[in-house]
Amino acid sequence: MKNSPTWRWSKLDPITHGLIGAAVSTIAGHPFNLNDPIFIGATLGAMMPDLDIVSHLKGRLNYLLKHRGKSHSLPALGLMSLGLSSLLHFFYPETSWNSIFFWTLAGTLSHGLIDVLNSFGAQLLWPFTKKKFTLNMITLSDPVIFSFFLAAAFLNHSQYALQASVSAFALSVIYLIAKQYGRQQLKKMIMRIYKLQNKREVKILPALYKPFSWNFLIVQDHQVRIGTIRRHHPQIERVLPNWDQADPYIATAMDGALAEVFDQFTPYYHVVPEYDQERTVNFVDLRYWGKDDFLYSGQVRMNDSGEIAQETFYLFPNRDGILLSY
Repeated sequence: MKNSPTWRWSKLDPITHGLIGAAVSTIAGHPFNLNDPIFIGATLGAMMPDLDIVSHLKGRLNYLLKHRGKSHSLPALGLMSLGLSSLLHFFYPETSWNSIFFWTLAGTLSHGLIDVLNSFGAQLLWPFTKKKFTLNMITLSDPVIFSFFLAAAFLNHSQYALQASVSAFALSVIYLIAKQYGRQQLKKMIMRIYKLQNKREVKILPALYKPFSWNFLIVQDHQVRIGTIRRHHPQIERVLPNWDQADPYIATAMDGALAEVFDQFTPYYHVVPEYDQERTVNFVDLRYWGKDDFLYSGQVRMNDSGEIAQETFYLFPNRDGILLSY
């Protein structure tokens, strides 16, 4: 899995956060200086929420469920900033605690706001809600935004450090506005081509492995269509019938552990029953389509009595799954 495109893109994520934190510090008048508590606070603060990577110790599935969860909520970001700024003030008492805290908080908040851009989202309002807020603009990390802030970092020691950091933020905002405009135009194109009237039926999502491409969902009462858009040409990749919520096997599966995983993990999932050779109910995460299959899926197997016999979560197609305890 370490050679997968997803893993390679994920490595850019903490680096991007650190570069953004450094740019925040530079705007505060504190460019790169490893002996400056404001630079340290803003940069480390921007990376600190990803310390929830320790949840990986309990397995990949636990990491997927916990990452960008409580640690990315506004209360947690505030507490992290409070703790880090207090520690820094202890070692650098000559610098105002208020200044350290303000810029550490700015760096830490930037992490939560950036993570809302990606399709995994972040639990910003925990403990009031477990919902992960997302704008579905990028998959994991965007190479354009990364490049803007990397360029700013290279100029951090020059006389143009402030201008470079301000420009990185300004260009990122312009880029995201342009990207959102392009997404809206694609949505109109999909509605026109497939003769749709209801905007809510169409979801435009960032494509897996392809940072400059989009996928789309057409969610209707009778079916869900999953498609890709390449060079402004849409193509339907898979059509799934809508499930019958009155089906007793589906109702049983929806009460199981796998359904709870998908409820926490993704706002866009689908249930597909199969009753050919054995009674199974399949779950698929509709967000991530790549290499002719869904990235995340799961299967519930039923026994002859219609009870759950086994639940398995699959991280990648054609790989061994994770057996859920039941």
